[in-house]
Amino acid sequence: MSVKMKLRLFCGPNGSGKSSLYEEFKKHNYSSGVYINSDEIEKEILKTGFLDLDTFNLKVSQNDFNDFLKEDDSVTLLSKAEESNHSIDISLEENIIVDKSKDTHSYEASLISSFIRKELIENENTFSFESVMSHSSKLNELKLARERGYRIYLYFVCIDDPEINVSRVENRVAKGGHKVDKEKVISRYKSTLENVFDAIQLADRVYLFDNSNTMRMIAEVDNKVMTLHVDQENMPNWFVEYIINKIKS
Repeated sequence: MSVKMKLRLFCGPNGSGKSSLYEEFKKHNYSSGVYINSDEIEKEILKTGFLDLDTFNLKVSQNDFNDFLKEDDSVTLLSKAEESNHSIDISLEENIIVDKSKDTHSYEASLISSFIRKELIENENTFSFESVMSHSSKLNELKLARERGYRIYLYFVCIDDPEINVSRVENRVAKGGHKVDKEKVISRYKSTLENVFDAIQLADRVYLFDNSNTMRMIAEVDNKVMTLHVDQENMPNWFVEYIINKIKS
């Protein structure tokens, strides 16, 4: 019997603790497969001007990339980049994504990450990735993976107050980390939470964490059955509003 491909998504609003959650996950030696992080991809291209796709166990062509750019979600992202006065000018040469200007940005890194994930699904590779999940395109990726026979694991972490997210992002930037504008942190916070219930429906296993004070798992879902790890009076507001209330409705 063949081993089923796995997709692990570590998601939540900016500054919630996705990377910390992934680092904790790695300590337990679970199989995470290829790992994709848009922030790390952006850093690599800023530093070197290119990204070697051999790193992700992929062999792709410029035609593969051109076809990807024609897809609806790609067109949407390209339009958003243009509206924000960010140009995306990259090519694929001998399995290497090249940005000769080295002037990359989060939109470009997001597009490259999406392309890598799409190709990993096409090649039936096990992989893990981080995402804010503020756009419905991530739900489309989960649907595609499910159609292709993947077992999907969702690790969602959130904070009860988006102002805390803003503060944690600012602290991260002070330490040399990835910057996100305050307005984006706050607007994405709500968008992310509006997507989480649908993401739960697409996953085989779900682990829900609150990181308002310290990281704690508040619930998990196995084959649509939820097990709570907190009493009702200790449930964070985001969990009640965007998950519990939707289950009841």
